[in-house]
Amino acid sequence: MVGRLRALARRLLGVTREPTYFLPWLCRPGLDCVLLVNNVEARFLAEHRAGPFPVTAVQYDADGAVVGRYAATLAGPTDTAEVALAPGREGQGFVTVDVSRLQSDLYVALTDGAAYTATHGRQEFIERYPRWTRALMRALGATLALAGRTIPAFVRHQYVYAGPESRSHLLLLNLSNVPNRIRVTAHREGAAIHARLIRVAPMGAALLDSGVLAGAAPDTTVLALTLQGNAWFNLYLVGAGPRDLAGPLSLMHVK
Repeated sequence: MVGRLRALARRLLGVTREPTYFLPWLCRPGLDCVLLVNNVEARFLAEHRAGPFPVTAVQYDADGAVVGRYAATLAGPTDTAEVALAPGREGQGFVTVDVSRLQSDLYVALTDGAAYTATHGRQEFIERYPRWTRALMRALGATLALAGRTIPAFVRHQYVYAGPESRSHLLLLNLSNVPNRIRVTAHREGAAIHARLIRVAPMGAALLDSGVLAGAAPDTTVLALTLQGNAWFNLYLVGAGPRDLAGPLSLMHVK
């Protein structure tokens, strides 16, 4: 029922969905982010394993600006291309990849030269709003923001942890061309303890520290989050480590 209502709303508002494959990226001093492009799953499919396979990627910064465009070519299904991503101005965002010639998951890896962590991307879509709808969404969003609210068009639920030695951050990705106001409500033991409204730029990203939601908890605590956004968004978990974002990090996709 909810899906049919959303589809009707998209038609009325003129919203289109552009299929894409996207991955998060995160850069910090001493930490590189590398896009790993492959077509390894095509080796099982005779009709898809004949190369070469050209690949193009576009990297968006936290404010939605394009900070990099990349091109690579895989000679065959067992080749891998490593693309070093630019650090950008704020050090996080997402990258879209044209996978029309690929039949495989792609990965990003965070590495300090001695160790690494990696996660895969998702084949979903970007929402495009026409000009009049963008103006309407901006006006409604700004009005609701005065009361700390947003249009709850999309809802996600996620667990995070926070403690004195380590905590998880949320990397929020706005997969649309309108400002996305995402309301994050934290629950502990069934009770709402904190709510925060985060504005994410069109095609941009925001990094939310779970510690600001947990308060001054003396021990590691687990929070259940409800996230509501006025446009399509997705998220990844960032394990901040004992030195917050200055130390070892992990990057993980969630369902």
